[in-house]
Amino acid sequence: MDIGSLLLSAETHAARVEGILLADPSLAALWRMETSLLEAAASVGLEGERISTQGMVLRLISGTAMDEDARAAEMALKVLTVIRRPGDPFGAPVAALRRIEAAAAPIGQTRDEGDRLEDAELPLVVEAGRAWSQVPILAGWRAAASYAFRSRRSSPVAERLIFMTVEGAARHLQGLSPDRRAGRDDLDERAGGLLMPAVAGWIVPPSVSLTRTGFRVWSPMTGLATFLKAATRSLSHDLGHLGTLRHELGRLSAMTSSAHGRSRLGDLIAYLRAQPVVSSAMVMDHLGVTRRTALSLIGELVDAGCLSNLTARSTSRFWALPSLAARMGHAGGAGAVRGGVFASREGPSGPSERLKPITALERMKGGRDEGQLDRIMADLDTAMSGLDDVVRRAGGRQRKEE
Repeated sequence: MDIGSLLLSAETHAARVEGILLADPSLAALWRMETSLLEAAASVGLEGERISTQGMVLRLISGTAMDEDARAAEMALKVLTVIRRPGDPFGAPVAALRRIEAAAAPIGQTRDEGDRLEDAELPLVVEAGRAWSQVPILAGWRAAASYAFRSRRSSPVAERLIFMTVEGAARHLQGLSPDRRAGRDDLDERAGGLLMPAVAGWIVPPSVSLTRTGFRVWSPMTGLATFLKAATRSLSHDLGHLGTLRHELGRLSAMTSSAHGRSRLGDLIAYLRAQPVVSSAMVMDHLGVTRRTALSLIGELVDAGCLSNLTARSTSRFWALPSLAARMGHAGGAGAVRGGVFASREGPSGPSERLKPITALERMKGGRDEGQLDRIMADLDTAMSGLDDVVRRAGGRQRKEE
């Protein structure tokens, strides 16, 4: 399949997901809550850090000693805050991209200032995407490719965050998504990263797409076809998963309706809509109830199939909505390193697509060929032309049939 057809397929799937989310804000909030957790863990995992979504969540909300590296979990939290609050790349590109760079910086490592972009370059990165905002996935990809070239691939994490930020902003620019931008409020991002709602319009999570059915290399300068195939498969999966989430929300609503008297069950369900992972201590603190009452309320939801135990133990337990519990179990270990070798579930693309770290030498190879960026963007423009050709062919067939 040519690039134009792949791009059309990915955008069609993204539009279907977005249409469902726009029609149901509660469903959208839950889907983005889940997906943001998965994306944060997967993005850090793609950098070779040992991390799983479940271990990341448990460590961040409780400090529970899991197999997860505390440094990797801290990196994931920084990424999570940007995923949920991307900022305004078109209105304030310098502020938005500097915040992304800060979140993408590895814990305990100093970035080479020689690779730091000047303030004047950051609007150029964003404008590379805005030029094709009518195709949000391509807009995000062009911005990521521009940043990758200008920064000499110094931060793949930042590239993926830029993709998500610009893709979501492009959807609003085209009137596809409401403007839900929000400045930083009084909620401390470090403490509230897991609790803050997603103020975002993105549809395509790049790291989740690349790791859902096997590991594929993130390469915004050369890997568009591979990414589009992975994104389409991932979006197709999400179309089915949205039905599961809608069913879970329906069960929670039914439980709310069945609550009677002075039961605090309705309050717990409202809490779960904002924070889908809880412990008895968290419920006690939020609702102001005793431990016995908290466990009783949680037990009601477990018996009704609305909560699942994450820890499979009798003490220090955590519960999550079943869909999130299942997804965290399947997504675990994206960046696990065993014996110094990346553990890979080999996907259909074969061993050539296995995850591998990008070394500093590879990033610097070839230097800054000023004509290279023009060639990269020309290739993406060709992809857009291919999309136009596909649409024209489809329109011609439809007219003939009529």
